[in-house]
Amino acid sequence: MKIPKQAQRQANSLFKACSVNGVPDFQKALQAIDLLLEKRPRGWRQIVEHLKNRIRLEAAKRAVLVQSAAPLDEAQQAEITRSIRERNPDRPLDFSFTVVPELLGGLRVQIGWQVLDATIRSRLESLLESNANNA
Repeated sequence: MKIPKQAQRQANSLFKACSVNGVPDFQKALQAIDLLLEKRPRGWRQIVEHLKNRIRLEAAKRAVLVQSAAPLDEAQQAEITRSIRERNPDRPLDFSFTVVPELLGGLRVQIGWQVLDATIRSRLESLLESNANNA
């Protein structure tokens, strides 16, 4: 669905109003959406849709997913968190740690859309692929 420019501008200004230091405040965003639903100004559906997309994209950029084959202890999680925050000092980040036994070993870190895959599984798959290409 194409969103008119005016609806985009209004949604962007609402997004800025709902943000604190560049980080969206989800409670403020919900209040803004409730107010839009109550008042129903012209193009309110497009405004709400664009605002939802902006908030979803911002949350995805801040999300850090760390996957490991075995559970990480608190010290390991703290070291990984510190290391990633050092490389991204101006960016607010939300960390989540999960265990994925299929990785066999190593870590897979996803920050927004960037992925660092240092797992044994990915290395084995790349070896198999290179052997298949050489054969």
